[in-house]
Amino acid sequence: MNWFLASVIVKSDLRKSQLNRRLHLPQNEYLDRSKKIQTNIVESEIFHEANLIACYLPIKNEVDTSYIIKSCFDLNKLIVLPKIISNSMVFTLHKVDDTFVVNKFGIKETDNEEISVNDIELFICPCLAYNKSGNRLGYGGGYYDKALSSSGAKKIGIAFELQKLSFDSEPHDIPMDYICNENGLFAC
Repeated sequence: MNWFLASVIVKSDLRKSQLNRRLHLPQNEYLDRSKKIQTNIVESEIFHEANLIACYLPIKNEVDTSYIIKSCFDLNKLIVLPKIISNSMVFTLHKVDDTFVVNKFGIKETDNEEISVNDIELFICPCLAYNKSGNRLGYGGGYYDKALSSSGAKKIGIAFELQKLSFDSEPHDIPMDYICNENGLFAC
């Protein structure tokens, strides 16, 4: 078995186990941990310095982002959300009164104005798992890696402490500058 195939199999198993761990978090624990993570983000200097922020709407027990998004609106920051078009991710402006369409992955999307990734100052990205070097494990489509490859913006991966693992990155992986979990915001 070659290295690439072994890496794909290992990452596939990691994705399944990490998703399962996250899905089995008791609801009160999920909400408490999510609130701590969001507070760590919203109280950070990185968040306050950015005026155009990319975030996400959670699926499958990803860290809740409702407080982050509300804080963006309260502070008159522009916020964009991911949208999948063909095999790539773009970001569209999010407004308070948006209506959403659910895509094939179960992710809510808007049909609002598309914003260039080069204009985004801060990306807040979900993780299935992360390592101490700031590498994130997503669902395997590479959407974030492709979208972030041309951006010089700061990147924060958010996940629960229980999602921290040891795994090797691949050449196409775009590492996060920071990881935020319920214990704090950490530079990578």
